[in-house]
Amino acid sequence: MNFKSSPLWRLASILCIWLRLVGATNEDQFNTPFAHQIMRLAKSAEMRNYMRPQVQPCDDFYGYACGNWAHINPANAEVKTNIFNILSKAYNRKLSTLLGNGKDSNDTETERKVKYFYESCLQRDSIGRHYRENLMSIMEEFGGMPALKGAAWHEPSFNWLEVIAQILRKYGKRIILNADINADLNNNEVNRLYIGQIDDMVPGSSKEFYARLAMAWQMDLQKVLGLSSPVALITAREMAEFAQKLAMGMADPLEGLGMEDKARLRLLDTMTDNYGPVLNFTLYVNTWLGYDYKLPVYEYVENYLRNLRLVILETPTTTVANYIMWQLLQDFRLDVEANNEKQEKKCIETTRKYFPKFLDNLIYQDLLKSNPNIIEEVKDIWQHLKSSFQDIFNGTNTQWMQESTRDKALEKLSAMTFEINAYSDVDFTKELGPLVISTHQYFENVISILKLKGQNYRLKIEEPPRLEEYELLSFTPAYAAEYNRVLLPVAFLQPRFLWDDVYPKALKYGTVGFTIAHEMAHGFDDTIRKYDAKGNLNNWWDRNASLTFEVRKECLRQQYGSHKFGGRFLPKAQAQGENIADNVGIRIAYLAYDRYLEQHHQTPEHLPHMDTITARQLFFISTAQLWCTDVNRRWRHLVTITDVHPPEEVRVRAMLANFDEFAETFSCKPSTQMNPQRKCIIY
Repeated sequence: MNFKSSPLWRLASILCIWLRLVGATNEDQFNTPFAHQIMRLAKSAEMRNYMRPQVQPCDDFYGYACGNWAHINPANAEVKTNIFNILSKAYNRKLSTLLGNGKDSNDTETERKVKYFYESCLQRDSIGRHYRENLMSIMEEFGGMPALKGAAWHEPSFNWLEVIAQILRKYGKRIILNADINADLNNNEVNRLYIGQIDDMVPGSSKEFYARLAMAWQMDLQKVLGLSSPVALITAREMAEFAQKLAMGMADPLEGLGMEDKARLRLLDTMTDNYGPVLNFTLYVNTWLGYDYKLPVYEYVENYLRNLRLVILETPTTTVANYIMWQLLQDFRLDVEANNEKQEKKCIETTRKYFPKFLDNLIYQDLLKSNPNIIEEVKDIWQHLKSSFQDIFNGTNTQWMQESTRDKALEKLSAMTFEINAYSDVDFTKELGPLVISTHQYFENVISILKLKGQNYRLKIEEPPRLEEYELLSFTPAYAAEYNRVLLPVAFLQPRFLWDDVYPKALKYGTVGFTIAHEMAHGFDDTIRKYDAKGNLNNWWDRNASLTFEVRKECLRQQYGSHKFGGRFLPKAQAQGENIADNVGIRIAYLAYDRYLEQHHQTPEHLPHMDTITARQLFFISTAQLWCTDVNRRWRHLVTITDVHPPEEVRVRAMLANFDEFAETFSCKPSTQMNPQRKCIIY
């Protein structure tokens, strides 16, 4: 019988969607044996739906586990589709329920403010009524936009460096120059300023990206600001060219440079002497902070600053001003949608943007109500993962490390901590107390939020370092080197996706467990391995261990560079941190799960209609399906030359092909694609 064509399969697929949609409103109805079986049946149907069993797992495990994903979830209007998109949409649906229920007498002060903001965003008519005038007023405070003002714009009074400092002071927005506040590399008990490269740029070598950016900006300039087509065309091209030239100076993420290669401690006056008068860093920082700052700062990416100086000298002031004003506007933009449903979706995203910590806490509290034991179970898996990693360090594959270096590695692993971004210790009433939010003044609300952001950001320099998870996370797990801490987004624990009480442990270890193990492994990758147990940059590796590590890293570099994506070979990048984390993470997670099976061999580890798949095979399938992805054909080449992560299908094939236990689990003969003779092993 073809299961996919059966009424049972169609019913299970519908139930899978229904469970996720309806589950957000009433969890109690699912706490029955019948409901549990339906949930397992739905999960089985979903997993089988993505699989293509006719592909031999030993020939192409990604094709076997994810072969149908692109047909079901094509990336037509998006850059890519993956599980992170699905988690984000589910998170938004939950927020829509929590925020859309209206104000309640039991709401906290912060809940009321957030709901007021959400309501103000829904007021399509009032937002659109003075939308353009409001945007222009924001720019006018800082001199206005030459493309709009024409001959009325006064160039002699425009000092671009002073303007971006004023914008940073008022709204906390960094344009052209980054002014990051973070723990000192060598002493994470004090904060330092990091002045230099903006990190979220696309490398300037990507001509295709900047050509597309120019076209998008042209349309936006016409629609948002009402520029004529010819003026919008010229302005967009000039701004995109300026942005591309700025990005030409950035440190290529594929070079795999560590912070010790990108940052050096200097005095502001020394930097000003070196780069002035074009880059007067003393003026920039003092204008931003409002006082003379005398402490050393980190010059972040020297090449970016040298390039910036040249780009500013050769770029017309009007282009620089247009670019600054356009960047300034992005936080204030809210293009009104044509109908209420689309506006609601946009407003959920906007509310997430401005209240990330509080909304994560809201989702976390709701999660605890439906599953009070989930946090302890995740922490239990964390401890098992740590124990497995410890055994890997003590195993035969790390005999190349001297005992003193291995002891330091174990010390760092022992000190490593784990956190779910719940923000349970945040006093939101105090943090958001100064905010005044109105249900009918969206634009004024955004100004209030950004002004508070700017004020709090300035004060951060005077405070001891603290980890701001929301700046790292969004829907991406992370390892914070300066704090030696693994961070997991609460979105990963939403029921009926990666994690549910009724799912086998194979799924939990294969998805959330692997994700955590991947981040643990980052603590020992090619750049972060030099941080010590306390989170300070302090290279504890002996010389021979470092040399051997580089040889093993080179094996990965050559191996991944032999893979193709979109018809082209991947670049043989020096940055191998993500590949190291994948290859080490899968070993950690599998070892932890294997031990669970040994201790619980009588516990059923299967899903309905997947009885022929063993528990260990289910583990590997769940890990692979974590990376099921479709990438829009227009963006495939850009992904390969800009992302430090290899394409997801390559991640799955390469890390599992390096793992003997995978080949054993699926009985892959030697020299098959998924069981090559030469394997790359780090730890």
